[in-house]
Amino acid sequence: MIEESEEKVKTLSLVMQCNEPLQIDNPYYMALKYHMEEALLEKNRCPNTSTPSPSFALFSEKYYNEINNLNHSKIYDFCFIGSINSNYQARQWVIEFAKKYFTNNSIFINTDHSPNWELLGPFDYTHTKTGFCPKNVSDNQSKHVQYRVVSENLVYFESMCQSKFVLCPMGDASWSFRFYETLMCKSIPIVESIHHTYRSREEAELNYKYILYTQIENDINYNDYINENIVIFENHHMLK
Repeated sequence: MIEESEEKVKTLSLVMQCNEPLQIDNPYYMALKYHMEEALLEKNRCPNTSTPSPSFALFSEKYYNEINNLNHSKIYDFCFIGSINSNYQARQWVIEFAKKYFTNNSIFINTDHSPNWELLGPFDYTHTKTGFCPKNVSDNQSKHVQYRVVSENLVYFESMCQSKFVLCPMGDASWSFRFYETLMCKSIPIVESIHHTYRSREEAELNYKYILYTQIENDINYNDYINENIVIFENHHMLK
């Protein structure tokens, strides 16, 4: 699985972008502001210019390197760690995908902490491993909640770093912050739609490499995808 002409997938992406109008859906997110502040401070720039809706999401080198220094041995094929109830209807495909494709070498954690959650399979660690759901916290717009400290969320980041593919369903908007995290973890995002791969008009032109969940059985050049995403991320999501 996963080793086909990159040109075929790239062409598909470009055709979709040309034929379908952009869907810019709520590009605001407080975590973007907090990460931009850290990136500006790191470069001795004024943090007051940070915004929850930047053209390009910005991250500090320190944060990027903290993730980069984790173990990236790809011992898992697929990974999803997140809430299902935060957008239940939009995340049903995640459950169906996990049932169909996840294996003993996958990791799934529903962070809703529901005691009634029925495990999806041997890959589902919902009741045995911890997961953090920001929406369950009263001050969920604060930096303490929105800025996910790497050292305090090692299960989350290490699992993604050690996974070849990470499911990135839409959240409150058509995009997901997990998409950026997956790129930093040097894994390939799996999404429901091309419209879930960008947050702004500027980011829509970056041509990230990703997989549509309905096309997971298509072959791609995995290492080329990872390397191209690294170049895109470092050129557009980090201050020079």
